Amino acid sequence: MSNPGTLHVVGAGLAGLSAAIAAAKAGTRVVVHEAAGHAGGRCRSFLDEKLGRVIDNGSHLVLGANRTTLAYARATGGIEAMVAAPAAFPFIDLVSAKSWTVTPKRLPAGIREILKALGLPWTGKAETVASRLGNTPSFTRLWLPMCEAIMNTAPDEASARMFAWTMRKALLGGSQALTPWIFPGGLSAALVAPALATLSLFGGEIHFRRRLKSVTSHSLTFDDTKIDLGPADRVVLALPPWVTATLLPGTVCDLPTRPIVNAHFRCAQPVELPHGSHFLGLVNASGHWLFARGDVLSVTVSAAGSLVDLDNDSIAERLWEEIRRALVLPPIAPPPYRIMKEKRATLAHDNRTVATRPGPVSGFEGIFLAGDWIASPWPCTIEAAISSGLAAARLGLDRPGLAF
Repeated sequence: MSNPGTLHVVGAGLAGLSAAIAAAKAGTRVVVHEAAGHAGGRCRSFLDEKLGRVIDNGSHLVLGANRTTLAYARATGGIEAMVAAPAAFPFIDLVSAKSWTVTPKRLPAGIREILKALGLPWTGKAETVASRLGNTPSFTRLWLPMCEAIMNTAPDEASARMFAWTMRKALLGGSQALTPWIFPGGLSAALVAPALATLSLFGGEIHFRRRLKSVTSHSLTFDDTKIDLGPADRVVLALPPWVTATLLPGTVCDLPTRPIVNAHFRCAQPVELPHGSHFLGLVNASGHWLFARGDVLSVTVSAAGSLVDLDNDSIAERLWEEIRRALVLPPIAPPPYRIMKEKRATLAHDNRTVATRPGPVSGFEGIFLAGDWIASPWPCTIEAAISSGLAAARLGLDRPGLAF
């Protein structure tokens, strides 16, 4: 199909925006349909009235190894709202009070451990991160926090093969692969608002508060309208797997998920993290990563099954106590806070689930799938979402070399 009609993208998260941007810049007419009143999906910013600050619904880092994400940000101009930080990852152990910093040239692990983490010798299909690395000296202070951050899955479940692939990309991907890119103005300022502006610039349309009720190869039925599809029209469904499964029965099997909890605290004044870093890894703690943005401290808890069902006050008290110990703050009560629970934040990245992630071809003519849950070497991340959108656009337009 060298001259497609309209590409309809259902879902304006990062996967959907990625597909829309790639297609619109290639000259295709693009129409985006989004059920919510905003774009960005789970990666967005908003003004929290309680805190009086713009916060992200989840804290994220992008690495230099995430080449598709950076290409997307450059194509939309969103890269101007991102900052490349030094490739240094500080950690503190809340039990021993010891601290250390991981850099590309200084990993707290021996060469044999590193080779095992990289998948050398070859990683078996059934191996988990714990079975492969759990007995190594650096497991608690390096591989455990990296596994939970990257995979959002406990090491005794997480696929060692997928973990090894991401480690190879990060550690063997060149001098800039471990460079962390941060979002001083929030996720939306970098990844959402510039994409919407770019979409408009290239003639794309977006309709909010439009929920898809049914889809066939011939029509899209929303709660407010029905669109008949022409023979050259194509559809990208960039929706969560459980929504896709109801719209296209038989395309998506039951995929287990894992939660993430984020806590945002507005402090009385700006707080600086050790060494002026924007983030701090917490070891032997309920919280995993601490981020600072002005007077807001944010904590991310990955694989948060032990916290997600607790009440917000209990979560805030526990995480604030860890912050206080990590930063040696006076014993004061938690400042104003916002707790955010994403109960189905990502897929579980165990070996079975990784093997059953579906591909972008739906099995229905002219309909393609996108989302961070689509089959990929990457776990469910921003990079996986944006890469999936680009892949779906390539299929929909029949342009294998399509880029941003």
